[in-house]
Amino acid sequence: MKRVLWVVVVLLVFSSWAFAAPKKIGLILATGGLGDKSFNDISYAGALRASEELGVELDYVEPKAIAEYEGYQRDFASSGEYEIIVCIGFDQADALNKIAQEFPEQKFAIVDMVVNQPNVASLLFKANEGGFLLGIAAAYMTKTGKIGIVGGMDIPLIRDFFLGFEEGVKWANTGAVVLPTVYVGGWADPTKGKELALSLIDQGCDVIWAAAGKSGLGALEAAKERGVYAMGVDACQCYLGGHIFASLTKRVDVAVYETIKAAFAGTFQGGVFEKGVAEGWIGNCRFPEEEPLWEERFGFKHAVELPKEAMEKMLEAREKIAKGELRVPRPPEFGG
Repeated sequence: MKRVLWVVVVLLVFSSWAFAAPKKIGLILATGGLGDKSFNDISYAGALRASEELGVELDYVEPKAIAEYEGYQRDFASSGEYEIIVCIGFDQADALNKIAQEFPEQKFAIVDMVVNQPNVASLLFKANEGGFLLGIAAAYMTKTGKIGIVGGMDIPLIRDFFLGFEEGVKWANTGAVVLPTVYVGGWADPTKGKELALSLIDQGCDVIWAAAGKSGLGALEAAKERGVYAMGVDACQCYLGGHIFASLTKRVDVAVYETIKAAFAGTFQGGVFEKGVAEGWIGNCRFPEEEPLWEERFGFKHAVELPKEAMEKMLEAREKIAKGELRVPRPPEFGG
């Protein structure tokens, strides 16, 4: 009888421990996976930071195709193991809209798209503002007066980047122009990204900006081979080569980190959260408060010194944008 009671007690203790075990963070990356040195990598960095600070486990998956999203989302949600499941990328929206309804008690977040479900936090970024600031820098760095941009896909999200960029080049008033954007048609084709960048360089561009995930790495390589300047996106990509002088920093790491923290603190809310320069979700790796952060993270030093006037103009524009004194245009899809 004592042995039976002892077994029962052990089982109860074990069950209590299992029930009280902390939930985990689930992260479903965009197609292209880790190693893009951009969107996915910076998203992972934010989730990892939250995991380490909170002392909870982080599980992540790297889908190879859009068709895999729904399965991963359902697997994570049905396990009941996750406090929050973070979905990276606009193309997870259709699947998440379905899965969020199937699991109404599960907290979700999605980056770069709106999913109108009460248990989903949609994290959006005013990419046009970051593009504007980067455009100012580009306008001061070109010698030929021609700037080229390579996009991953011709979608509203990327057009928002580029419209702001073009307006920033104009606002700098140096006489520089931006050639028509070329699009790879995908996020994981660096070979085509390189070919498109080379075509822009052949047209006289001596500054190339790529917002194309892994495809953009090919564009950056093309600029290096031809000895022209390049710019990065999402995270600081300047450590990839001395020819890369600035990067728009879309602080997905900050957004993901803040959202995960809110979920574990009990303050999570569903809804649309769009932030930009004023809230620290959009910036530039050459800003004084950001530069040492990126250089320490990647263990490098920026090789190119920006013209003093360029930095002054960027800081001026940032202040005016944050105060609402300067409105950066957006595509029609964003109400621009």
